[in-house]
Amino acid sequence: MRKTSLLIGLAASLVSANPGHSASLIWDTGVDTCTALNCGAILMGGTVLNAVNASTARWDIAVYAAAGECLRLDETAMFGAGADDEMVVVAPNGTVYRNDDFGSLRPRVVVNPTPSSGWYYVSIAKFTGAAAPEHDIHFRYGRYVRSTTNPNCASPTAGQLGQQSTFGKGPATTEVTPPAAPSGGSR
Repeated sequence: MRKTSLLIGLAASLVSANPGHSASLIWDTGVDTCTALNCGAILMGGTVLNAVNASTARWDIAVYAAAGECLRLDETAMFGAGADDEMVVVAPNGTVYRNDDFGSLRPRVVVNPTPSSGWYYVSIAKFTGAAAPEHDIHFRYGRYVRSTTNPNCASPTAGQLGQQSTFGKGPATTEVTPPAAPSGGSR
């Protein structure tokens, strides 16, 4: 029960703030059909930051997906002693997806199909929620055509519906289509 309350509290904090201030907004300009693991996904590096060495170390972003797609979010590497992460993803409709230790101590969330269009808020932190040493990560974000046979969409993460009364209000959950890709940016 305590873990569920903590999870819902984290989810509410992720979507209650203005998205421009709570997380960087990132979007993949294409929806892939490729079938190699993490093919076409955007690779980014990040630091699970703990600036005062006494607070929860977290890395937060928001990624875009359209309704009915397959969304794959994968922490593919961790660098640093004591790193053991968990990923929490909050969909625009308030559904919460969570994973710990999918690949070794690294989390991976697959939402297949995505329940609604909009920004999916992603938070990566130490699995216990406790203060943790700073560490670097490699993170992959990919959008795929919905499929039950594509390995990028296999084994979807079960979602839990969050507190409806706190989600869906304010600018954080407004469905926004990201700007079009620059010319020549399609794949």
